Amino acid sequence: MVTTNAELWERYKELVPGLHSNLMGMSYAFDKPLFINKGKGAHVWDVEGRDYLDFVMGLGPGILGHGNEEYIEALKEQIDKLYLGASGTFAIPLELEWAEKFTSLIPCAEKVRICLSGTEAVQFAIRIARAYTKRRYFIRFQGHYHGWMDNILGGVTAENASGMPFALEQLGDFLGTEGRDPEAFQQSFMLPWNDIEVLERVLEKYGEQVALIITEVFNCNGGCCLPRPGYLERMRELCDKYGIVLYFDEVITGFRVGIHGAQGEVGITPDLATFGKAMAAALPMSAVAGKRQLMDLVAENKVTAAGTFNGYPLGVAASLATIRILEKDNGAIYRHIDRIQKRLMDGFREIGKRRGIPLLVQGPRGAFQIAFTDAEVAYTFAELFASDILKLFRIREMLAEEGVLTMRGTRWYMCGSLTDADVDRTLETFDRVMAKL
Repeated sequence: MVTTNAELWERYKELVPGLHSNLMGMSYAFDKPLFINKGKGAHVWDVEGRDYLDFVMGLGPGILGHGNEEYIEALKEQIDKLYLGASGTFAIPLELEWAEKFTSLIPCAEKVRICLSGTEAVQFAIRIARAYTKRRYFIRFQGHYHGWMDNILGGVTAENASGMPFALEQLGDFLGTEGRDPEAFQQSFMLPWNDIEVLERVLEKYGEQVALIITEVFNCNGGCCLPRPGYLERMRELCDKYGIVLYFDEVITGFRVGIHGAQGEVGITPDLATFGKAMAAALPMSAVAGKRQLMDLVAENKVTAAGTFNGYPLGVAASLATIRILEKDNGAIYRHIDRIQKRLMDGFREIGKRRGIPLLVQGPRGAFQIAFTDAEVAYTFAELFASDILKLFRIREMLAEEGVLTMRGTRWYMCGSLTDADVDRTLETFDRVMAKL
């Protein structure tokens, strides 16, 4: 009988090509893959029975932690209703109930449409913006991630470009891929994030040809970097000036940083936004939300958004259950996450200082990043990873060996199930690992 991670890995490789999310830049991290057998709260256990503290949380969806009993009971109640028949009789009122709740919470959401994955929601939003503006190009930013499709994945900024600033292919690109359509990068301009002067110059020259600007509000995928003061406000002004759709990708931040999304936290309302991950806590579901005049293009059948699982009932039930738990007691779970996260971030900083190792710890509520640098803040992916990135990779591996799992790039996802005892164990482990560096 197979009982070890190593044995299962050998069998797995014979049948399954690659990891579930096999970004090129992550190949270093999977020399010793784990097969998780169960989870409860902020803990998971592998097939060998080893207990790990889980700060990966399924790449972000696990805002409630594992095995949340209130969530499970709510799903059971809905399943009893949903599968009494195949006609979907019970699905329509459930989806309407969800939409009414969602649009009451998210500032930009005058209307909302359900999808399945973040990647497809992003492509749907791009299509809506192009249809609305009758323009082709969109602007994206280096260090941001918006799914794995050809037109949005990877590339680097073309510094000092004399013409349209299309992204460039680069050997060894962290988010690169073979098999990309050679013309895919001709759909968008790639700019450095958090540099308003560059954005202003590009829009002055090409603004009338740009359909949308897509951005993370907090660049969680690029080091949990926060926007510079005034940056997003000016981006909103520029979009209004040039008739460009402002689009916030909230697949990570939606319902993780707050019940009103990142847009609610920063007080800036985009024209479109996409959501996923924490919105349904554990089950696949995504959504595109936006202003009525854009979303009505779908209602008028001018923009196609087909899909077998759009609005599938189990995902809707999961999202309703999640949102109700997040709203409970006036958002008590967020206050708990704030306290736990502060203990961890302050504790890491104190350990770094005591060990004489420069350490940056930054991020919004629900997610944070560490980096080995004496900088007080990093506003871009490039600034953050100008630090000792090899040491960053090594500490992630060492933490896993000590029973603490973190996201690739040593990003830490919080969940509502974390306890003070979990924090104590994490800080003790972190201190041991830092002593070995």
